[in-house]
Amino acid sequence: MTFVSAAQFDDGRAELWHLLGDYLAAYAERRPVRKVAVIGNAPLAPHPTRAAEIDSSDLVIRANSLVLDDPGDPPCLGTRCHAVILSHATRITPWVFRDYRRRAYLVPQAGAPRYYKVNPAVSFWPKDLGAVPIPNAVVKKPLVDLLDPGHVPGELTPTSGLLGLYLAHELFPGTELVATGFSFLDGASQESWAHHAGGATAVNRYHDLAREGALLRGWIDDGSLRFLP
Repeated sequence: MTFVSAAQFDDGRAELWHLLGDYLAAYAERRPVRKVAVIGNAPLAPHPTRAAEIDSSDLVIRANSLVLDDPGDPPCLGTRCHAVILSHATRITPWVFRDYRRRAYLVPQAGAPRYYKVNPAVSFWPKDLGAVPIPNAVVKKPLVDLLDPGHVPGELTPTSGLLGLYLAHELFPGTELVATGFSFLDGASQESWAHHAGGATAVNRYHDLAREGALLRGWIDDGSLRFLP
């Protein structure tokens, strides 16, 4: 697995931010990108309209233990996936690395936002998986500051799903942005994640689901994001 080094951009964070946008856009179905979908992993019932909305998007971003509709499945989550926000702690589903050479992979960096530290490669990931780190100083720090301007350093970290939403919302302003599968929108008190693929995992204590849900609700209310049932 190959990482693009973020260290070379210490003095060019704006440049790195634009490179992230260019990187994602390069994997889009169509350019210019006019519609973006960001899909979380909360369990959802089949819904043909939702699946069609997702698959009509120019750029589809999914997070971690993603699921796609396979042939013969009732339409639910769509079939397209252009980019994956992939945490090192991801529970791998059969779809995570399917056609990985055709997708963008972005991996959240470890450590406090002021560092450019990247976790070691996960041994069972494909050896030739090209993965770009989501740089803390360029993405995580401004997002954490947006969630809680008075946060204690190192005590708040955004979920992978929110990182995907934030990148889509900020990198592609003015596009049609749709999202679905995010249980923190109305489930701030949950202590475990239920996965569409089955099973559940504990919510990381450094996540603040109430603040994440409020941010997502704000984007829905201001019309910059449409949430799909």
